[in-house]
Amino acid sequence: MKNLFGLFAAVAIIASSFTSCNKSDDFDYVGEFTKQEKSIDSLLSSQKTKIEEYVDTHFGTNAIEDTTKYRFQYLNKTVKRGIWYEIINPATDNSYEYKLNSAQTGVVYPTWKLKYKVNLLTSETPVFSDLEGSNYTLSGSNANSLFTEAWVISLFPAKYKVNGQDINYIGLTKDGIKKGSKIRVIVPSIYAYGAQGLSSKNIPANSPLVYEFEVLEIQ
Repeated sequence: MKNLFGLFAAVAIIASSFTSCNKSDDFDYVGEFTKQEKSIDSLLSSQKTKIEEYVDTHFGTNAIEDTTKYRFQYLNKTVKRGIWYEIINPATDNSYEYKLNSAQTGVVYPTWKLKYKVNLLTSETPVFSDLEGSNYTLSGSNANSLFTEAWVISLFPAKYKVNGQDINYIGLTKDGIKKGSKIRVIVPSIYAYGAQGLSSKNIPANSPLVYEFEVLEIQ
């Protein structure tokens, strides 16, 4: 899936791999990753005002700011992800349980039957939508340009239990989105189509997006 864990995780993983690089390597890894972190930090800051203005205008009184934070290793600071969301309808059936696989190395992808729509901040006309409802899964065989990290953030839980202890995941809500749930989420561009945008859907580069999901069934 494209950008499943986004720029934050990508930078962290690649940066950690460089700790084992040959000491004689002359490349300025610290400088390069400091530059990347500054770029992400600047992008989040520049989109923050636009996102909050959209929330004030279009979200209801139940708008919630995501408080999950990422740490910039080289800038020595933490930042919020810049995401806001609104639970439009709570779940009507909480029986489904999001799980890790048997080896506890990854999540089990359910199949959702859901309606969704995605729009830019500048237009209420969806750039993607399914207003009737179809089955979707995020497994590799079905990955395409539709699925972004925003899907994972919106639908999956914030934590999983491993050996009785909570481990952090990237979702917004405690239990994940279940049958009957309807959620609206606004994300900075790094969780959508980033600096490349998506020309086939007229999504410009560095565009925050608004996602709305309504789960009809989950299994």
